[in-house]
Formats: sequence, structure tokens, C-alpha cells
Amino acid sequence: MNSVKFQGLGAGLRLALVGSLTLLLVACGGSGKRPVDADSAPANEKPEDVVKMRAIKRWELLIDKRFEEAYELLSPGYREVRSKEDYVKIMRARPLQWTRVHFQDATCAEESCAVNIEVSAQFEMPVMRVGTVDTLTVVTENWVASDGEWYLVPAADR
Repeated sequence: MNSVKFQGLGAGLRLALVGSLTLLLVACGGSGKRPVDADSAPANEKPEDVVKMRAIKRWELLIDKRFEEAYELLSPGYREVRSKEDYVKIMRARPLQWTRVHFQDATCAEESCAVNIEVSAQFEMPVMRVGTVDTLTVVTENWVASDGEWYLVPAADR
């Protein structure tokens, strides 16, 4: 068995060599596949799959009331005209609680996708003895590619 001898090398050179080898192993290690999350997807992945992950992630953030994070999935143009603070304030004031999301489908062109998402929500009816009402609706969202990422283009505020 061959062994590499480091005794003749200076401490700084040994450290640099070990660091370089570590970086090389990290870069080449594993199966060659990197984990896919909603923020980073392989370049060869279909837009429909990427948009599906990002749309579901956004709705899960809304369900968890993590509006600051959901804001980051909105288009750069929207973020230029609406501050994060204003967006969070608007979202917190909504009189409902989203409870579940189910992806239906996405139809994509080169740099845009129409996404249909089934969303369940609950809200309190102000009428006496009605209480909490559950609702289910299909929302059609428009997503666009910008600088290699997909973002939601929110519908005009109502």
C-alpha cells in the first residue's frame, strides 16, 4: 500500500494541500446529483417541475404565516413597487387562514407559466352562529422566469 509522506512539507503547504484536497472531494463527491429544492434546480429540469416546487413552497409559507419569506418568491417588478413591510402588513390583515394546498397543473411557454393550485382556507363568518367556514378554490397564478429563477406575478390587488 502506498502512503503519502507530509513530513518534508512546511506546515502552511500541508494546510493548503489538505484544504485543496478537501475542496476537490466536496466538489466531486457524492453521486454527481445535487439535492433539488425550490430555490435551486438543475438546468435541464422542465419549467413545469420547477414552477410546481416554487408555487407549493410559496403556499406552504403562506399557510405557515411566513410572509417575509413568501415575499421573496414574488416577481422583481412587484417587489420594486411594493415593499416587504407593506406586503407583510397586507397579508397579516387578511381575514382568513390558508390551511392546505394541492398542485393541479402548469402550462408553460418559454419564460412564463400558468399554474392552477387548489387552496383550502378557513375564515370566521361575522354572522351569528355561523362560525368558521371552510372554503376550497382553484387559483390560477402567473409565473415568469427572470435571471434564471421563476417568480409569481401577483394579480392586481383587489
